[in-house]
Amino acid sequence: MVRENTYINIQAFMRNELKLKGNELLAYAVIYGFSQDNESKFTGSANYIADWTGMSRRNVMNILKKLTD
Repeated sequence: MVRENTYINIQAFMRNELKLKGNELLAYAVIYGFSQDNESKFTGSANYIADWTGMSRRNVMNILKKLTD
């Protein structure tokens, strides 16, 4: 369950430079929110991303593989 008063931020470079869209864009935005300072990193789980995006864990795993390839 996503906690109240939390959010994700989709930035223009995610669309314009990375050409992300749909579920890939949402998953990337969740991860980026934890790692944008170049010092921190996302340590959440696929289930966390699934909760945020409304996707199944299996779909999240497929997207994470695609993003890392």
